[in-house]
Amino acid sequence: MSTNVDTESCMEKGMDKGVKNNVAKSVAIVGLGWLGEPLALALLSQGYMVSGSTTSADKAERLANAGINTMVWNINEPLPAVWPAALAANTVVLCVPPGKVENYATALGEIARLAARGGVQRLLFTSATSVYGGLGLKTEDDANPDSERGERMLAAEQVVQSCGVPEVLCLRLSGLVGGNREPGRFLAGRSFEGGDEPINLVAQQDLLRFIPAILAKPCWPSTLNVSAPHHPSRRDFYCQAAQLRNLPPPEFSGGGQGKSIDGSALSGWLGLSYQVTDWFAWLDERNAKTAQS
Repeated sequence: MSTNVDTESCMEKGMDKGVKNNVAKSVAIVGLGWLGEPLALALLSQGYMVSGSTTSADKAERLANAGINTMVWNINEPLPAVWPAALAANTVVLCVPPGKVENYATALGEIARLAARGGVQRLLFTSATSVYGGLGLKTEDDANPDSERGERMLAAEQVVQSCGVPEVLCLRLSGLVGGNREPGRFLAGRSFEGGDEPINLVAQQDLLRFIPAILAKPCWPSTLNVSAPHHPSRRDFYCQAAQLRNLPPPEFSGGGQGKSIDGSALSGWLGLSYQVTDWFAWLDERNAKTAQS
């Protein structure tokens, strides 16, 4: 994947000059969950006009009271004929995990096309690095899934990319940690193979830095990986994560080469480094904060 973009073409679309004043200041987030909710609050604090959707009426009321125009929308139900007025924005962030949606690619394609017909100019889709199969280092050009989940995610990317919105970025997220996602609990007390395989993770705190920076940039590339540059073994990371939480560590048999996701193109394009560059230091800091609370 090259982050080179045709600047002249981008200017013809009106997406170069004034992007910060137009596109990036009006954002609708479909899926105010683990990532979507804190992202909405972060953008609101930075002066964005923010709207979003959730399946919970209680959450919708709470976020509306916080200044986020929030609607209740279950995308497993029949979609509206037109893009919801409550989500009117120049930029849409599709932040819906596949486990929450039936017929994932079909549903996301319909939502994206609805957004295009509603005048949305930019769409950021939070995809996943499950689109990469095989072994070794993986860059944005290497999408070739070897699992049902990866095939489903790549199919979703393809329909979103072809939805008709002028600019679409598929942001491929590695494993998510931080917030209420506690890695010490992920594998605790269970048995696995592939203990020497590298981990590919990204912390919530980095996503909440990167995504606003992306929204402020003109001329998006089509795909970018998000994965911290530190890739210790699954055995070392998850055993320490469990032990720090006083949980039984997982047991691993065998080695395994695995794959490492290269997330450097994103930080290079943004000129913004990852905050989390040592996962063991991150675990220690997280554990210390928990002990103080």
